[in-house]
Amino acid sequence: MDLKTAANLIRSEYAARCAKAEEAYRRLLLTSDALYEAEKAVRAATLDGKSAKEIKSLEAKKAEILGKLGRKESEFSPAPRCKICGDSGYTSNGFCECVRRRASRETQGKALPAFSFSNCDASYFGDDVPMLENAYGTMKIFCNKFPTTKNLNILLFGSVGTGKTCLAAAVGNELEKRGYSVVFLTAFRFNDTCLKYHTSFEANRADMLNALIDSDLLIIDDLGTESILKNVTLEYLYTVVNERMNLGKHTLITTNLIPEQLEARYGERTFSRLFTQRVCLSVALQGEDLRKRK
Repeated sequence: MDLKTAANLIRSEYAARCAKAEEAYRRLLLTSDALYEAEKAVRAATLDGKSAKEIKSLEAKKAEILGKLGRKESEFSPAPRCKICGDSGYTSNGFCECVRRRASRETQGKALPAFSFSNCDASYFGDDVPMLENAYGTMKIFCNKFPTTKNLNILLFGSVGTGKTCLAAAVGNELEKRGYSVVFLTAFRFNDTCLKYHTSFEANRADMLNALIDSDLLIIDDLGTESILKNVTLEYLYTVVNERMNLGKHTLITTNLIPEQLEARYGERTFSRLFTQRVCLSVALQGEDLRKRK
């Protein structure tokens, strides 16, 4: 979902909640003459330009009547879910962070796996515990320093079933908890999104990639398992990650491929720009498939 659509959705949902609360209050007014008269007095005082002290006194009487009816004013004045933008979707700097998070959730297609750093059980790793501790320690430092970490791209690589997706999910969930927007996509879904963009004739087709480019962290899981689509896969992987780098945004990629295989599959140009030591932090997770150990 693009950011504009996410902002419109947030605004419309808040408007719908307000309309529902207003309708409930109108129905309540019909059941209580005292509340009806109190509401009328508050509105008349406001229209007549009475002092704030007088209006506050009338509102206190209305609140007292509501209390006797077992109700609260807050029931009929729903607070916006976002305290920053008031569910408008915008701040003075453009789209609010709540919009980016909403767009991220809608774009993912599947939620981040429910895994955190505390869920890791090192007993499954046997002799590979030092490797695990190093990987998790490195990524905890990454989270603690985010978003000012020097390396914009993170590569978690290793053989099948060594916990790469779990570690990526732990990072994503930790950053979401801190209020950052995270998009989590399999390589297949990333490829599919880029194909839809590439073949679209819609005027706003650029919006299809906005959530991928604008999120604070983009996670592409299982890179190397997707099909190589002509004029799509290699070109858009480079374009999206490169655009994010130009914006100072971070991308985390998991793969079963070693760096040499990545270079052979995606080309020297892409590998050099996205995965070299100068811009990319590589974290290896090796060992036996954890599913077999369990």
